[in-house]
Amino acid sequence: MSYFVVTGASSGIGEAMCYVLAEHGYDLIMVARRAERLNQIKEDIKQQYNCEVVTIPVDLSDFKSLYSLYEQCQAYNVIGLINNAGYGLYGEFLNLELENELNMIDLNIKTVHCLTKLFLKDFVKNNKGYILNVASTAAFQSGPLMATYYATKGYVLQLTEAIAKELEVKKSKVVVSVLCPGPVDTEFQQKAEIKVAKSLVAPPTAHEVAEYAYSQLMKKKTLIIPGYFNRMLLILNRFIPRKLGCQIVYQTQLKKK
Repeated sequence: MSYFVVTGASSGIGEAMCYVLAEHGYDLIMVARRAERLNQIKEDIKQQYNCEVVTIPVDLSDFKSLYSLYEQCQAYNVIGLINNAGYGLYGEFLNLELENELNMIDLNIKTVHCLTKLFLKDFVKNNKGYILNVASTAAFQSGPLMATYYATKGYVLQLTEAIAKELEVKKSKVVVSVLCPGPVDTEFQQKAEIKVAKSLVAPPTAHEVAEYAYSQLMKKKTLIIPGYFNRMLLILNRFIPRKLGCQIVYQTQLKKK
């Protein structure tokens, strides 16, 4: 049995990744705070697919819990890690409560950093394994009105790309990728207290993003950006002055209020 550990598995992209992985024959270790919700998803997946599902309810923003999670996973043949847990905060930097921001930084950065390092050492030793860190198209741009969130995703993007290059030089068979979706209509917007901004194209579902992410991970792609429209926007972003880019993001974020 080969297990994928999925954090933030109780909703959104994390939940969708669990279904996609189960469909492709992997067993699951589902991690999130909401035990009841995890168990609901577990029972549904087990009814649909012939796979083993383990649930571990834990607050991943608590640094000590990360080592506990890793130790619990040693009882299983873990072949992959999906670092999906994270959230955003909307508002002016001056007005956001520092404690909330630090908690977000812990979850979006420290949790990803710590779990990546812990599991990666095992994967490199065995010369096989997959790590998918979930960032965002926000990682490519400064984000007024969501300044700290954008900055955390920038960290995830650059960390992951650097690790992937180090492994490439070593000729390691371990795959380390970063997923950078654009807007997806999930609980993320509810928690950040924002609306999904109107776009020229409808946002994809979490399942569509998860399916694309899985296919690209299996192709050993380092940078995964779902949606042709998002890929084109990021290419155009390279030619826009950073000050103008900040202004565009600011106006876009205002519409989410």
